[in-house]
Amino acid sequence: MKNLKKIGRQNLREIQGAGPIPVHPCNCFCYINSTKVWNACNQYCPGGEVIPGVEIGNDPKCDYKLPL
Repeated sequence: MKNLKKIGRQNLREIQGAGPIPVHPCNCFCYINSTKVWNACNQYCPGGEVIPGVEIGNDPKCDYKLPL
């Protein structure tokens, strides 16, 4: 740890690693006038007061945080 150097921004693309972090799909929904519609899991339902429901069968690693 004592020989660490800060990497310049222009050199970040040269770093080799395990690859991109996989995205775990999260399917959520809202009800609008008794109609079930898809909704992003990290956004409140239209109106801004209701948290979206999470569809059955989502990946257990599906994790999202709603904005405060």
